Amino acid sequence: MERTDSSIYSFLESSAAPQVQNDFSEQRRAPSPRSSLSYMAIALGLLTVILMSLLLYQWILCRDSNDSRCASCPRCPDRWTKYGTNCYYFSGEKRDWNGSLEFCLANESHLLVLQDSQEMSLFKTFLRNDFHWVGLRRKSDWRWEDGSVLNFSRVLSNSFVQMCGAMNKDGLQASSCEALLQWVCKRTRI
Repeated sequence: MERTDSSIYSFLESSAAPQVQNDFSEQRRAPSPRSSLSYMAIALGLLTVILMSLLLYQWILCRDSNDSRCASCPRCPDRWTKYGTNCYYFSGEKRDWNGSLEFCLANESHLLVLQDSQEMSLFKTFLRNDFHWVGLRRKSDWRWEDGSVLNFSRVLSNSFVQMCGAMNKDGLQASSCEALLQWVCKRTRI
């Protein structure tokens, strides 16, 4: 009987050992609440990166597109010309300088303010021989409507009563503010 007791004991001992091992390995496999939160944070972070990438892709795709699928893309109103990040309106009618300014303001824009000689060269090609009002006035010196000083070009003037700025293919010209001319409005695309 000794042998039987010892065999039973060995049998119980050997069958109990794997059970203890299995219980321990199951505990190791069960995720802790802390690691579940880590996985969720990583998943949310990846999802955010993917969504931001898709939005950036759509913005780049629609930036210069007139595609109807780009309804949320910045656009120019009808009869306005898109160039870069701005919209330009070249009038067909004529008004005095103040009437031109009022038109631009009523259309959420301003008379054309040129930033530098490169932008001025670009607009000279559009304007040809016809003079157009731009957002330039002489008070003590020539200033753009945004308050900045004209510092990259000269304004040709024949008289001290010529207080408003106009432009054609030859450059900037002073004119009486009451003269009836076409004009150019500028606004950021919306």
